[in-house]
Amino acid sequence: MRVRFLLRKARINSAGVCPIDCRVTINGVQATPFSTHLMVAPEKWDSKSQRIKGNSVKINAENRKLETIKYELDEIFNIHRAKLVFLSARELAAIYLGKREVGCTFKELCKKKIESLISLNRAPATIQIHERCHRVLYEHLGENLQANEIKKRHIVSLWAHLKNKGYDHDYVNKTVENCKSLFIFGEREGYIDENPFKSTKFTWQNKVDLTRLEDWEMEALKQIKWSDTLQRVVDSFLFMCYQGLHISDYRKFATKNIVVDDSIQWVSIARTKTKVEANIPLHSYSESIIKKYGAVKNLPKIAGQTSNDHLKIIAERIGTKKHLTNKVARKTFTDMCINTYRMSDESVASMLGHKSTKYVKKYGAVRKNRILAEWKDRIDIQQI
Repeated sequence: MRVRFLLRKARINSAGVCPIDCRVTINGVQATPFSTHLMVAPEKWDSKSQRIKGNSVKINAENRKLETIKYELDEIFNIHRAKLVFLSARELAAIYLGKREVGCTFKELCKKKIESLISLNRAPATIQIHERCHRVLYEHLGENLQANEIKKRHIVSLWAHLKNKGYDHDYVNKTVENCKSLFIFGEREGYIDENPFKSTKFTWQNKVDLTRLEDWEMEALKQIKWSDTLQRVVDSFLFMCYQGLHISDYRKFATKNIVVDDSIQWVSIARTKTKVEANIPLHSYSESIIKKYGAVKNLPKIAGQTSNDHLKIIAERIGTKKHLTNKVARKTFTDMCINTYRMSDESVASMLGHKSTKYVKKYGAVRKNRILAEWKDRIDIQQI
């Protein structure tokens, strides 16, 4: 292990002094230099002896500080070596700077990442996605694996493991890639020496699931007499079908989110995930559901997973083989807007709470009925 002090001459200031940095090297591998918080004029620095030239009280104090830094780095290195813990240069520097805990397990790294997301006020749904992906990885590798021990082969192993379990190709890609930010975080904070995702590439099949309800399925939902529990699920599902709300946005939907503009009632709500405001005219059927329950605050707000479980039963009851989830409601809304109402992608994107039309194609696509309707419009106009 070697410790060297270096001048950052490129940072010389108007007083003619520049910072002194410290660089740690272990087995020929260097850590990023860190600041000693000392400044010196270049001509006052003795590179060979690693000291500041002079014998004043101030200079002696500064030289003692440099000696202390080197001594403390040596102590950290030797203490861990005695415990058969062989630190890298980056780990040693991170421990000295208080940025790293030695022996941080992968599960502990996951916890620190989630704490970071919470401090950044990320949406609960986003945090849940990260937690799920972390859990998949540490269940495969083992909770007690050291964060710094995870290598590219572990990432490849996880991908193969999930694929062999029968998961969709792109779903496996997304799950594994969602772990990428964890390792970027770990490398930045000094918990790992190298991001195992570097040079890792994914091939995407880009399958788009456009599952949506047909008119007869919508009518079946409305006509069948359901139990009280299932009726509440059906009503919340239909409300989302007609308003295009994500389950997380529907669950926080309140009276204040209905605004009136030129006598038209609008649902105006900031998306939980993107914070982008979505504006959708209140559909007459949605209004009837609100009246049925007496007020917006009384609408059934069922947890997403509970609702999805009930939707499996509902799908079987109405005679559809489609896998119904709350996401299907949002896709049904998009399909309705594109093909029944023949709205532009820009308007649909705005109602979905998207900043651009890029993701509209992931929720709905133009069908033959719209093509035929527009075809007839053009033909009629030409004939006139």
